[in-house]
Amino acid sequence: MGPLDGGRSISLIKITDWKKVSTAFEKINTPPLNSIPDDIRTTEEIDHAIGALTNHVRTVVEKWERKVPASSDRRKYPPDILELIRTKNAALRRASAYPTLEYRTRARALQHEVKACVQEFRNESWSDLMEEIRLSHQGFWKITKALKTEEYTPIPPLQRPNGSIALDDAVVAECIADSIETQCSHVSPPHDIARINSIEEEVLQKTFP
Repeated sequence: MGPLDGGRSISLIKITDWKKVSTAFEKINTPPLNSIPDDIRTTEEIDHAIGALTNHVRTVVEKWERKVPASSDRRKYPPDILELIRTKNAALRRASAYPTLEYRTRARALQHEVKACVQEFRNESWSDLMEEIRLSHQGFWKITKALKTEEYTPIPPLQRPNGSIALDDAVVAECIADSIETQCSHVSPPHDIARINSIEEEVLQKTFP
């Protein structure tokens, strides 16, 4: 367990930067290992070599090891949401590979469902945190600072194709998705039939005078 945060002890875990550990092991001129003879003959020399190597490995690993707060269980999504996210990702990949109306509709519906489930889970987690939190918690100061911030960029409301304002989150997401789909869809340019016929006649006249 680590120091207290808002009256609660923080669980800590150790992580190791194995890339730097590997770099340290690649060094040739290492004083702790220089004492190991090139030609080991006796059991005492074997024990000495094993001890020196073990101490060197332990020292290097501990040097590039640090403690970080363990992730809180409340931040982890439950299995049902994780499974729903995997299903949504699979549907998005399918819709990207085969952009049929059925696949796009299914993927969009799963996106809305995942968003709703995640939002509900976060709301429940926030309620649990508010029940447990104390006045000394740093979160109170962060919230106060955020609420005092006066600089913000207003975002104009989205309009639906029929001219009405999109207020509901699902409708807003639908408008954005439709806009992106329209912008990314292949649209053939309009053809000027008269111009095409004129060019063809001119080509024929020059080819067969």
